[in-house]
Amino acid sequence: MPDDFDLVGENDPRQMPSEFFGRHVRLDYSSAIRADTSKQDFSVLPRCWDIDATVICNRCGEQFCFTATEQKAWYEDYAFYVWSSPKECRACRRELRRLKSLRQEYDREIARALLTCTELEVKTRIASVIDQLCEADEDLPAKAHESRKVLAQQIARRSGPNAA
Repeated sequence: MPDDFDLVGENDPRQMPSEFFGRHVRLDYSSAIRADTSKQDFSVLPRCWDIDATVICNRCGEQFCFTATEQKAWYEDYAFYVWSSPKECRACRRELRRLKSLRQEYDREIARALLTCTELEVKTRIASVIDQLCEADEDLPAKAHESRKVLAQQIARRSGPNAA
């Protein structure tokens, strides 16, 4: 093999396998940062460089940059597998985390809100959680929509003119 043969891009980021960058549409080699391969999780090939990669978000369809600095954190600090990359832009990932948190709150509190809780505040909060999930076009089971109707009736009874 010639001396300048560089299978994994150890000496030249342009020689790195493009598969490291998933569905990229553009790579900015001027942003290349040498990676610390001793901190990475890899099976066959280490990721020798982190490079700004422009990717299209699976959720909103917009282009976003998965920066070399973000990659360094992902692969060296957070120990993501080196072949992984984000499928959504930062704003969509933040929204997905928010929706996941709402769904977990719903799962945790719905029984209490419907059956045992006498606090109007809890019922109102869970109704709001359901509304937010619906506004985000989350695929909710029919039972969640039924629960929202029951909560609305309970709230109306508790806060109506005849409330004790």
